[in-house]
Amino acid sequence: VHVHYVGKLLESKHVFDSNVDGAPFKFRLGGKKKVQQFWNVGIDGMRVGGKRRLVVPPSMGYGSEGDGKSVPPNSWLVYEVELIKVK
Repeated sequence: VHVHYVGKLLESKHVFDSNVDGAPFKFRLGGKKKVQQFWNVGIDGMRVGGKRRLVVPPSMGYGSEGDGKSVPPNSWLVYEVELIKVK
């Protein structure tokens, strides 16, 4: 699947990641490539052109460690996702 997304911190609405102005994020749904669990759960069942808001608890995101940059430990995340393409 190919997706565009914007990742924000739920509490502050701070955008910590986005690929809207760049190439889509590509991964095999349910595949062996290591992606965070919420991608497989949140994208499953979408149709091309569809949009979803994924609210991600810390246990499915960056957990008690955070990402070491802009996502603090134990952060709830919100991803605005658009499914661009399915192969």
